Order: sequence, then C-alpha cells, then structure tokens
Amino acid sequence: MSITFPVDQVTPLTRDRVRFEPLQMENIHTHFQWNNDAELNRLDSELPYEEESFGTFKKRFERLCTEPSNSHRHFEIHSREDEELIGVAFAIRISEHNRHALVGITIGEREYWGQGYGKESLRLLLEYCFEALDLHRVSAETFEYNTTWRDLVEGLGFRKEGTARDYLYRDGQFWDKEMYAVLEDEYAERIGSSREEPLETAA
Repeated sequence: MSITFPVDQVTPLTRDRVRFEPLQMENIHTHFQWNNDAELNRLDSELPYEEESFGTFKKRFERLCTEPSNSHRHFEIHSREDEELIGVAFAIRISEHNRHALVGITIGEREYWGQGYGKESLRLLLEYCFEALDLHRVSAETFEYNTTWRDLVEGLGFRKEGTARDYLYRDGQFWDKEMYAVLEDEYAERIGSSREEPLETAA
C-alpha cells in the first residue's frame, strides 16, 4: 500500500476521546510553548534543554506544515470533548520498503495528564500505522526515567528489544535508553481495532 498521502489527506482520524488533525499554523504559539517546555524536553529529547527562538522554530514548523514527506507524519491531538489542542503524535523514519516506523506521543497540556489520553492517542496512532500505512513493525524509544511512556507502550503490547546503556547524560548522571517494538500480528492479536469497520482515511 502506498504511503505517499500527506497528513491533510488522511485526517481527521478519531478514537474514543481524541482526534488527530494536521499541524496547523494557527496553533504555532501552543506548539512553540511546548517546544520550550523544559519538563517536556527532559521526557522526550536527547538534546540538553535550550530555549529556541520563535523565528527559528517558525521556520521548522512551517516546513512540517507545508512539505509532505514519505518518511514522517506529524499530527495534532485534540480532545473531542472540548475541542482543545492537547498534544502531538508522530510516526517518523517510515520505510515503505521495510514497512516499519518509529512513533511517539506527547500530551503537552498538563491538565490532560493521567486521564488516559496518551493511551487513546497511541492506540489511534497504531491503527494508523498498521491499517492505513500497512506497516509490519512499529517501534518506540524511552529513557529509563520516563516510566509513564514505558508503561504505556508495554501496556499496548510493545516488547522490549534492547537497552543502550548509559546513553543519556542528564541531571548529573547517565541513563539508559530502552527500545521497544510491536509487530503487526502482535498488534492484531493483542490490540486489534475495536472499530466496527476498518480504519478509513480521507484519501
């Protein structure tokens, strides 16, 4: 199955309380705030926290909004209950030939933490990867101190495949990076889709 469609041709995607939309320039200030959030950076980024200027971020964000790529998909996560933008989801390093990708979820709005939005968003992202992109393997990475993300991927059927020991230096010490993956047959057996019909895109 071709994976050449840009995000705006396959969204919106919905599950339970969340909806995926394309990245929107009108929401750039919210994305910029999350980008410069030191706590979110600690959870998600290998790079030491350094505040980025709005001009530099704007150029990068504009490219994500306007330049479709076969190798990545970036989504906004919206709450279907109140229509709020609450986070972002991505599938990157997409290989059409090898049928694999790396995924991630960030719930940027703290008032939505601990309420299951991350789990619903990851389930929707997995549906998109396995059903729309027809991938065979989806992987995820986490730093050992990010136990929330670790528990989430393990709870949705990802298996730990390896550890990069002392990979990250942060908070005055070294931390491991842990690698996880789930295959399409494992997804179908353990997670599957609760939809009455297969996932459909707008393309």
